[in-house]
Amino acid sequence: RTLARAQATLAWPEGSPPSPPLPPPPCAPLSDADLRTYLGPGGRLLRPHDLRLHVYHGGVEPGLRKVVWRYLLNVFPAGLSGQERLAHLRRKADEYAALKASLTARAAPTELALVGAAVRKDVVRTDRGHPYFGGPEEGHPHLAALQALLTTFALGHPRLSYCQGMSDVAAPLLAVLDDEAQAFLCFC
Repeated sequence: RTLARAQATLAWPEGSPPSPPLPPPPCAPLSDADLRTYLGPGGRLLRPHDLRLHVYHGGVEPGLRKVVWRYLLNVFPAGLSGQERLAHLRRKADEYAALKASLTARAAPTELALVGAAVRKDVVRTDRGHPYFGGPEEGHPHLAALQALLTTFALGHPRLSYCQGMSDVAAPLLAVLDDEAQAFLCFC
């Protein structure tokens, strides 16, 4: 009897729940002009939820990924202007450099060797066909940055440490952002 009353209240035909709403049609990838509609005076992000929906339904133009991924991955606190975001990134880069140095200095040599070896196994398997990671392995700056980023993460998160496949998440971040500290922030 309760079900019948609920169905009558909701105007469902007897025995059939409503069909799920249709998803919105896909939209065009987020462009620079679209991004500007989500920003207010001083470059403050006004509608983060709407930005996320647009990206979810349409993606992002490749040239904008460097900018948009930092919003999507919550690198910036809410309400920062363009200048405040730049200052925030500089401060976080300094914090990352200090963290990296501190964790490397405090880690026991055996722990550092174990973590470094685990990370290295995946780093050398990074898609070498991609121009960012192509070239000889020895002395490759982008592979070294990926190694440092993942080792710093593993040492800073000892309960989680490093898991196989983390490099598959970190590598595209590093390739698009082309900055080890920013890639670390996004990875975290």
